[in-house]
Amino acid sequence: MKKTVVAIFSFAFLFLAMGVMAQEKRESKLDKPVKAKNVEISKKKVLTQNEKKALDEIERIIKGKPVRPTPAPDPTIGGATGMLGEPLPTGGQRYAILVGLANYPGIDNDLCVTAAKTGKDFPTAADGLLAEYCKDQDALNMKKALIETYNYVDDEQHIFVFSDAKAKFDAIKSKIDELVVGTNGNPPILKAEDELVFFFSGHSSTGIVADEAGLNDESPDEAMFIYDQNYSEITFAADGKEQVPSDASFIWDDQLKEWFAGSPTKRILFAFDTCSAGGMNDLALEGRVLAMSSTEYQSSMTYYLGGYNNGTIENPIYKESEGLFTHYFVRRAMVDGLGDGYNPLSRKNVLKYDGNVAVEEAFNYAYPIVKAIQIPVLNDKFFNDLLLGY
Repeated sequence: MKKTVVAIFSFAFLFLAMGVMAQEKRESKLDKPVKAKNVEISKKKVLTQNEKKALDEIERIIKGKPVRPTPAPDPTIGGATGMLGEPLPTGGQRYAILVGLANYPGIDNDLCVTAAKTGKDFPTAADGLLAEYCKDQDALNMKKALIETYNYVDDEQHIFVFSDAKAKFDAIKSKIDELVVGTNGNPPILKAEDELVFFFSGHSSTGIVADEAGLNDESPDEAMFIYDQNYSEITFAADGKEQVPSDASFIWDDQLKEWFAGSPTKRILFAFDTCSAGGMNDLALEGRVLAMSSTEYQSSMTYYLGGYNNGTIENPIYKESEGLFTHYFVRRAMVDGLGDGYNPLSRKNVLKYDGNVAVEEAFNYAYPIVKAIQIPVLNDKFFNDLLLGY
C-alpha cells in the first residue's frame, strides 16, 4: 500500500515538475523589454491640406464610378475575392486588442498641432479644456467599427483599448498573455473557434534586436513605439520636450511574433498604421490577415493632427489625431460602409454588394486612395474573404 501511495505522489510530483519546466521553457528574453542597437524612431509625417484635398478628390471619383473601379484590381496586392470565407464556428467569441497613440511622453513625439497642451496622462472632460489635449482616434474608430459593423460586444471582457498613456509594455503584454497564453495557472481565454483583432496606430522604430542565441535574422527589426513604461510627469521640467525612451517604449516584431506563436485561434486580423508597417510581415501565418499602412521602407502619414489651436478656418480644432490609412480603411470603408462590394479580384464577378464589408474589401477601398502618398500592404492567408464577426 505504501509503495502505491509513494508511486502516486512520485507521479504527481513529476507531473507538476514537467508543468513548471514547460512554463520555464516558454519564457524567453523576448517576454521582457529588450535592448536594441541603432534604434531610430520613425515618426508619421503630416499630410498637408492640399494633399488631403487631393486624396478626398480621388475618393470622390472612385465612389462616383462604383461599377468600374479605378484603378482595376491588382492581384499582386491581394484583395477581395467576392466570396466570404468560413464563418465563426458555433460558440466562437470575438476579441480585440486596440492600441493607439497620439500623446507621447513630453511633446516632441506627439501627433498633434504645435500649440497642443500635452504631457498630461489622462485628460478628462472634467478638465474643461479637453480640446487642448492631443488624443488618439484611430483605436477608437476601430472599436466603433467592431461594435457597430461587426457585432462585437461593447464591454471590457471582449474589447481592450490601450490609448496614449495606457499603451505601456506591461499592460499590452499582460493582456496578450491573458488571451493567448494564459496566466496565473489559468488557460488562455481564446479558443480555437474564436476571432481576434490586434490593431496598432502610432509611431514605429527600427533597430537591431538579437534572438535567444544572440543572433539577428533581420536587419533592421521594426517595433511599435509605445508609451514609456517608466515615464512620470515629474520626469520633465514644465517646458521639457526631450524624452529618452527606455527599452519598454518598444514592442519589436520578433516579440509580437513569439507572443502570438501559440495562439489557440488562427483567425486573426493584424492591422498597423505606422511607418515601416510592412516590416510586420513576420506575423503572417495560415488563417491570419495583415493590413499594413505602408511598405517596410516607407513613412506613413496622418490624416489630421489632434490638439488645440486658434480655431480659424485655416487652423480648425481637432480633438483627436487620425492616421491616413486608418481614415480610409476603418472610418470610411468599415464604419461608413463604403467598402461594401469593392474590388473583387475576379473580374468576371460582379461587385458584391451584400451589406457587409470584408477586411479585404476595406483594404481594396483604401488602397487606390492611399497609394498616392504611401503604398499599403496586405498579407492575406485567410481563405477567401474575412468578414469580422461573421
